[in-house]
Amino acid sequence: MQILPDANSGGNRQQPYAEQASQVIEQLREILAKVAPPPPHEVPSLISRLEGAQAKDKSLLISKHVAFHRLRNILHRKPGLTMGELSQALSVPLYAATRMVDSLVATGLADRLSDADDRRVVRVTLTEDGRRLHQAIEAHVAQSIQRVMACLTPEEQGVLITLLRKVAASLKESKK
Repeated sequence: MQILPDANSGGNRQQPYAEQASQVIEQLREILAKVAPPPPHEVPSLISRLEGAQAKDKSLLISKHVAFHRLRNILHRKPGLTMGELSQALSVPLYAATRMVDSLVATGLADRLSDADDRRVVRVTLTEDGRRLHQAIEAHVAQSIQRVMACLTPEEQGVLITLLRKVAASLKESKK
């Protein structure tokens, strides 16, 4: 078992790594709860169309909200990807990407478009409502993060961002 110094006691007390990891996870949950509080009023109105969606589409969207967030971000950054490209970007099988897109299409947040050069190719793009939903969520998250970061000095903010980038890079490397 790896032992690391306890950051709360100035490094004097030794603490098992698993216990520290558990504490970090709990602190991250608290931070995320504050960074992602209930959505702004625009979001529920855009998502209200879920009420008319088929139960399987609604439950899929709700249960896959993290994947939806990733899908929405991918489609916002790179509109017009093919299903294969989306599958690869999401790191999910093609059938899973197809079901996610089916749900977005069923709720009016995305469209499937035929490729102008090859009609066999289908491209996916966010609808105007999908783009508005994306912008509303991103603005809300940005405001929440600004509130959280305000308790840090500019130097501390820089250190935190550097550490988060390092962790993110490490996680990307571990997937390879």
